[in-house]
Amino acid sequence: MKKRSVLLPIMLMTVTSLVAACGGATPSTPGSTTPAGPTPTAANSLDRVKNAKTLLVAVDTTYPPMESIDEKDGTTPVGFDVDLAKAVAQKLGVQAKFVVSDWNGIIPGLISKRFDVIMSSMNITPERQQQVDFVEYAKMSQVFVSRVGSPEVKTENDLAGKVVVVQAGTTSEDWVNKVKADKVKDIKEIRSFPGATDAFLELKNKRGDVVVIDQPVGIYYSLKDAATFKITGEALSPEAIGVAVRKEDPELKAAIDKAVADLKADGTYAKIQKTWFGDYQLGK
Repeated sequence: MKKRSVLLPIMLMTVTSLVAACGGATPSTPGSTTPAGPTPTAANSLDRVKNAKTLLVAVDTTYPPMESIDEKDGTTPVGFDVDLAKAVAQKLGVQAKFVVSDWNGIIPGLISKRFDVIMSSMNITPERQQQVDFVEYAKMSQVFVSRVGSPEVKTENDLAGKVVVVQAGTTSEDWVNKVKADKVKDIKEIRSFPGATDAFLELKNKRGDVVVIDQPVGIYYSLKDAATFKITGEALSPEAIGVAVRKEDPELKAAIDKAVADLKADGTYAKIQKTWFGDYQLGK
């Protein structure tokens, strides 16, 4: 997921710290399968997770097929990242439970210990690495998705005169803004929305000309609604995505690193990938 997270203002961090110090309970996030907020009870991070028998995993469920809410019940997180998180948790000998989080608050939520890890197609960027550590598990490129029957955007040069739609707070948004500013492309307008679902709705309703998005997500929408959406070009070559872990949790990070390696070695990773992407393979 080509996503960035915004650094919290000092004031917000102060307020969060005061609330935590006062012992106030953190409310559950709507749609989550468990209340947020692991309580440290062990000598190290891995022991804490094993003693709790639960790995709390944060996801932003607006990014199918990576992570979304099951349409059948309207509450259960599903997707590639969800299945992979369950498999990682099983390797650790615990159960994965999911906390649905808005993207712009997801790294602050991890730092404030509302959950143990983030597993939500998060790009590994230098800015994020200043805040958290990562276990890389895949690479994803970004693509242009155009509306069928409209002029196709194949390269960034084709963005001239176009209304470009992106998910807010993402590296897709960053890239489009950079193209407009640095390369002086005459992009007509950039429209940002909270979720990928909103971005594609904007394109479908002809209020935008192209969506810039991660390739698996572009594939998902182009297959789901082939009469409307079509992948027409690559915006950015594959970049690493990873599980975000607090910097003070090295034991948990090491265990997840080993679990991901084991899942790739024993074929589980490939099976999960096949379930969600068919013949398409995430970059290695």
